[in-house]
Parts: sequence; structure tokens; C-alpha cells
Amino acid sequence: MKWRFAGIFLVSFAILMGLAAAINFPHLYRGAVLATVQVVSPVVNGWWLDYDLPGFVDPVVFRHGDSQLPMLLQLPTLSVGMMPLISLVVATPGLGAKRIILTSVVGAILYFLLDVAVVLAYPLIMDRPNMVKDTLGVFTGLIAFAVAPLGLWFALTYSTLRSLWDLSPDRRR
Repeated sequence: MKWRFAGIFLVSFAILMGLAAAINFPHLYRGAVLATVQVVSPVVNGWWLDYDLPGFVDPVVFRHGDSQLPMLLQLPTLSVGMMPLISLVVATPGLGAKRIILTSVVGAILYFLLDVAVVLAYPLIMDRPNMVKDTLGVFTGLIAFAVAPLGLWFALTYSTLRSLWDLSPDRRR
């Protein structure tokens, strides 16, 4: 079963990466995250987000009063994290086609919302940095890029994984 899982994961990952490149998914994802953050940012964190405006030195800038904060996060790169998440779901044995599709869609939405949350937290972390904020910034980046795909996959497929890995509580006690 391990080889089957690995093979399905790798094939689906390669296909998703090819599709993502063909439709320029990283650029589309960046636009969707920035458009969402632009709408909710003033209410959530008090900062206004401007992006891809002519005459701006930086392509993405948060504004608050007279302060401007360029955003250095690479959203197209973060979008790649969605590919292993969906590939893990596709490779999970015993899900069935309908559950694979539903779980992939729910996982993609949750991953997107996590990235939106990271971008919303960005000006709060990066404005007047200090050791605590720097650590928090590294942690949120790690969560968004590395931990999120695996964590979401585990959470969304736990009921199936529990029986596969025999994670049920021991009832003999």
C-alpha cells in the first residue's frame, strides 16, 4: 500500500503542477488572495492594501495613515502548497471519487483562507519588527507553506486514516 500511495501522490502532484503552470495558477491565486485581503484588511487590521498600481515602487503595499509597508511575501510560491495537499487527498486509500473531490475542494478553500489570514497578519507582524514579531513571522510562514498541506490533509481525512492506521482507542481496557 505504501508504494501505491507514493505512486498516486507523485503522479497526481506532477499532473497538478503541470495544470497549474498551464493555467498560470500561481498568478491567479495571488490575485484572488490579494483581492480578498484588500476588501477585508481595513476592517480586520486597520491597514489598506494596494497592489499592482502604476507608479508604485513595490507591487503590493499596505498603507496605514502616513505609513507604507511593502509586502515581501511571495504569494505565487505559497500557492504551490495547495498541490501536495490535493495530491495527498487523491492518494489516500479508501476515500472514493466523491469524497476525494469534496475533500479537495474543502481543503483548497481552507488553505486559501489560511493564506488570507497570513497576509492579513503581515502588517501587524512586520510593522515595527522586534524579536517576538520576527519569530511569529517565521512561524506563520512555516505554517502556511510547510505545515498547512500536511495538517489539513490529516484533519480532513482523519476518519479514513484512523481506520487505516488503526488509531482507534483500545477497547479491551
